Amino acid sequence: MKVLVSDSSILIEFAKRELLDKMFALEFEFAVPDLLFHEELIDLGAYSRPDLLGFGLRVESLDAEGVATAMAYQSERPALSLVDAFALALAGRHGWPILTEDRTMRRFADSKRIAHRDALWVVDTMLEQGVLSDSQGLAVLEAMHDDPRCPVPRDELANRIARLQD
Repeated sequence: MKVLVSDSSILIEFAKRELLDKMFALEFEFAVPDLLFHEELIDLGAYSRPDLLGFGLRVESLDAEGVATAMAYQSERPALSLVDAFALALAGRHGWPILTEDRTMRRFADSKRIAHRDALWVVDTMLEQGVLSDSQGLAVLEAMHDDPRCPVPRDELANRIARLQD
């Protein structure tokens, strides 16, 4: 089964929509670095850290070489948080794509040839795999569009909403 490394923005966004259980129903495994799990996943609304583990979240530790890579990433791109650098190092070390809405992380991932996906890709995949119906997908996209704190680009949300309304 393919593994995807998630940053906190993706997990928080789907927790806000009460969709983490559905996200974990996709035909993927999800992983996070242990630093992210312990330091950033504090408020997940209706979900807890044990819920994530119960859904199958993999919490991965970086070895000394992975930590050195993460530190080098952060030195190279100071805008990356240490947690973000750990997630990128984990993804890069194993050749796993990273899930993120953070543009800095995506640009850096591109520079390191680390594949990346975003929240809209997750919604699209939920629709393709039948985890969400079209009406549920539309409701999720509209909620994201109406949330001023949602990091997903508004124009891309509007395009997806228009396609599902047709």
